Parts: sequence; structure tokens; C-alpha cells
Amino acid sequence: MERGEAWRDREVAARFAAERASIVPGGATQIDVILHVLRQRRAPTRTVVDVGAGDAPLLAAVLDAFPGAAGVALDYAPTMRELAARRLARFGARARIAAVDLRSGDWRAEVAGPIDVVVSGFAIHHLPDERKRTLYADVFAALAPGGTFLNLEHVASATPGVERLHDEAMIAFRVAGDATADAAAVRAAYHARPDKADNILAPVERQCAWLRETGFVDVDVFWKWFELALFGGEKPCS
Repeated sequence: MERGEAWRDREVAARFAAERASIVPGGATQIDVILHVLRQRRAPTRTVVDVGAGDAPLLAAVLDAFPGAAGVALDYAPTMRELAARRLARFGARARIAAVDLRSGDWRAEVAGPIDVVVSGFAIHHLPDERKRTLYADVFAALAPGGTFLNLEHVASATPGVERLHDEAMIAFRVAGDATADAAAVRAAYHARPDKADNILAPVERQCAWLRETGFVDVDVFWKWFELALFGGEKPCS
């Protein structure tokens, strides 16, 4: 499988969506922190874009929390878009889905007018670093004054030793969630997962620096668990 194509594979995408809660720690807390940050916004939340939405759990959570908001889920994987359509169907005209490849596609063409909130979940780490920086600049340009960007992301560990700690913590989480699991088998599957080759990780501190250089303010890491991090910032009001 070519690099960057794992998520176009129906089995890979469907399995991740079905198993997310059992393989990714802290899901409920991640959503809670995202919503806490958004509820503190000084401007109304009316338009939301989920960049690299997958099956759109972040967009659904935001639309639930802000009944006056409408949003669009952008993703390049057909299976993820199908799953997103199912998840978002209950929102009717408040939600739509568009096919966009963040590696090259102009996602802003799918969005009309300034955006209040941009979220992303475990997607941007598949892009080369220079493309990450370009995407952050695009997000900044698309946001309305006072707009908020939140990126829930897989980031690089500070050292190989910390990376090993992360890997073992992920394996332990998966074993603890399945009483019948064999630890050795879980470890082997974790290290052989088909999407691993698509990861292009950057330290969260470096990415926060890129956001500040782009013009974002109040940039911070709002939640972190080893290599999983929620970070972002706000476009100044003037």
C-alpha cells in the first residue's frame, strides 16, 4: 500500500471508526476539553469546519453543543465520508460532507465566508511538515476575527525513550479494554498496523510555535496524553 493511502482502504477506515473508543485513550475527555474551550469563545459559534473529519465525531459533538451552528466535514476517504454521513444525518441541513484531500486539495473552496471554528482530529499528522504549516496558514486566513482552531493530534515524542513509553501505554490501554486479549498479540498488531507508515509526526511545541508565527494568539496545549495532544489558538479580533 502506498504511503498516504491506508485510510482509503475500506477495511482500515471502518475498523478504526468501529474500534476508536477501545484503541484511543481519553476520547470523552478530549471532547469535554474541546467543548470547554469553545464555550469560552467571546464570539458566537455559527460556522464549523472539521478538517480531515474521518467519520466526524468532533463535528457531531460541536453541533450537539451549539444548536445554532452549521458545519461541514471534509475528508478524502470514501468510507470515512460514508460513515460521517450516517453520523451527521440527524443534523439535516446543518451538516454536509465534502471530498477534500488535504495533501493537495483547496479545502477553502468548500466553505463559503469566514469560519468561526475549525477543528481537526488525528488527520494533519499525515501531512509533511511544510504542508502542515501551509494548512495552518490557510486555517488562519479562513477564520473570522476571533475564530478558534483546535487540533486533536498525534504528535512526536521528545525522545525515543518517551516514544517507547507512549507505545507501551497504548498497548496497555488496549489490553485492559479486552479481558480476552493476549498482550503479545496486541503488541504485534499495534506495531504492524497498516496506517503507521502514514504518520509524519512533529512535536507539539514546534507546531504551537508555527501557529504563533502564523498569527494565532492564546496558543496552548489544552490536553495531552503521551503522543496525543489537543492544541490550538485564536485569530485576533482585530
